[in-house]
Amino acid sequence: MEYPRHSYWHETAGRKTETLPADGLENKKFDLLIIGGGLTGITTAYLLKDSGLKIGIIEATTIGYGVTGFTTAKITVQHSLIYDYLINAFSLSDAKKYLQANQEGLNLVRQIIRENNIDCDFREQTAYVYAVDESEEKKIKNEFEAYRQLGIDGFYTNEIPLPNSAIGAIGIKNQGQFNPLKYLYSLLDIIVKSGSCEVYENVRALNIEPHSGTHLITTQAGNVTADKVVVASHYPFDDSFGLYFLKLYQDKSYVIAAKTKEAPFDGMYINVNDPIHSMRYQFSDKENVLLLGGGNHRAGEKDNEEESYEELEKFLKENFKDAEIVSKWSTQDCMTYDQIPYIGLYSNSFENLYVATGFKKWGMTTSAASALILRNKILNIMDDYSDIFDPSRITPAQSAKEFMSSVKSIASGFIKRVLPVPDEILEVKEGEGKIVHYDGRRVGVYKDEKGDYFCINPVCAHLKCSVSFNEAEKTWDCQCHGSRYDIKGNILEGPTVKPLDRITIEK
Repeated sequence: MEYPRHSYWHETAGRKTETLPADGLENKKFDLLIIGGGLTGITTAYLLKDSGLKIGIIEATTIGYGVTGFTTAKITVQHSLIYDYLINAFSLSDAKKYLQANQEGLNLVRQIIRENNIDCDFREQTAYVYAVDESEEKKIKNEFEAYRQLGIDGFYTNEIPLPNSAIGAIGIKNQGQFNPLKYLYSLLDIIVKSGSCEVYENVRALNIEPHSGTHLITTQAGNVTADKVVVASHYPFDDSFGLYFLKLYQDKSYVIAAKTKEAPFDGMYINVNDPIHSMRYQFSDKENVLLLGGGNHRAGEKDNEEESYEELEKFLKENFKDAEIVSKWSTQDCMTYDQIPYIGLYSNSFENLYVATGFKKWGMTTSAASALILRNKILNIMDDYSDIFDPSRITPAQSAKEFMSSVKSIASGFIKRVLPVPDEILEVKEGEGKIVHYDGRRVGVYKDEKGDYFCINPVCAHLKCSVSFNEAEKTWDCQCHGSRYDIKGNILEGPTVKPLDRITIEK
């Protein structure tokens, strides 16, 4: 199956490891089933490969095609301005737990690379949050004070080697960057060769039926049973328990990879407020490539997503003369309303069913932290930091503002579902997608370059919100929870587990 997106990582990371054919999965019994073949799922399997557990991994598409393959790949405990917020909204103790978990995650990645001699272009870097105006400068100084309270070995500087107007920055040394797919493919090779892990691709999980003993998982390739289950599918796909559709939303951002004439600078940089401009160079033996990220917005809310790429290209042109774009891509990040990921029991109602989600935009470190937390829970190892990530926590004061914004967005998605759009199907241009009014109903129509029409019911199969056409990437996107479909209605990204309904029209 071909996908409409690709990233610099897909272009530069080669994979050798074969996975098992999906037709051999039906009626399999595992001690542990991991749903999701990104960094969280694969790292969890790596940590448990010598535990004696029979482990199965199922991935809805291919290993590395999810969020792992579309990141900017910064491995850092500096998650923008998180620590001042945590101290004030929660407590100093909770902020320390968040820091400890992510420091453990960073250390784990470094340790795995070293012990397995993994060639993934890993490079230690200093991570910076920089300010472009006085309001941002005030915020980063407050964050720097939080560093002091937490004992983070950070520093403040006015010397910032960026071409745009930056007036100050706070930094943390000894962080890291790498090629995430080179790293992921190496972990895949290790766990497959261990003999304790069976990996299946292009197998979408459809439903989980929890039991006090063995859980039943329905997949596209048949039923599977497992004593323990980890849901590491980015967005939890089963809405029959856990209520994650009320606890998460998805935020979209964009990345451009470019070769520049200027000498590459060291460090990884991101500013505070919109417009966000995240910058770092990816260093390898062959080339040094600038990664420029930004253009953030709620998934499905922007009418013309090409504008986000255009804004980044404008910034690139203004600050890096004669830069050559080699790749560009977008990604979606699961966001929690209180800014802390959900890692632990999927629901307190069921034992041995776990989840890891809501990493915001810091999944490289948090995926490793999640793998450690999940490993500890599965093996009954006590730790002193995982309770802050409890998925069943209730934090109304911290969540209220973001939740109300989400309610408005979701409501808008439902309202759009019943509003007629008075266009005619034959007016749709080649390469264009539209919601049109046809035969008394709303129809999503895409016309390809050959003049063929592809028509779908523009109602998300997840929770029945409206989908809209993403002109930049030729996809149908749901603004409520971030599900994405190709022009034919096939699933590209969850939480949906069903494709869009197709519609036949008469021309």
